[in-house]
Amino acid sequence: MAASDARERTVLEDALRSVSRQAIKANDLIDEILAAGLGGSDPMTVHAKMLRLELLNVKADLERERGRFVLDCSRCGQTMHWISGLGARPGHWAHREPETA
Repeated sequence: MAASDARERTVLEDALRSVSRQAIKANDLIDEILAAGLGGSDPMTVHAKMLRLELLNVKADLERERGRFVLDCSRCGQTMHWISGLGARPGHWAHREPETA
């Protein structure tokens, strides 16, 4: 992998983790708003949900871009690829094929 590809991959992963943390904070904010007694259609709740949606859209875009990269496992040499996370959780690397014993 070229140095520029490795740098791009690192920047994407850092951005992905950062956006994921912010989406988790948006989830917490929504929970706090609802616990305070505001309804789901209250303007504060709606705006918090819009913020979360935008963060999740950015996260999805970053994960799609992240999926372009393919790595070789440093332990076994097998090909690895990026598995997108669900909701606010970031994705992870996984072996493309099951490990052989």
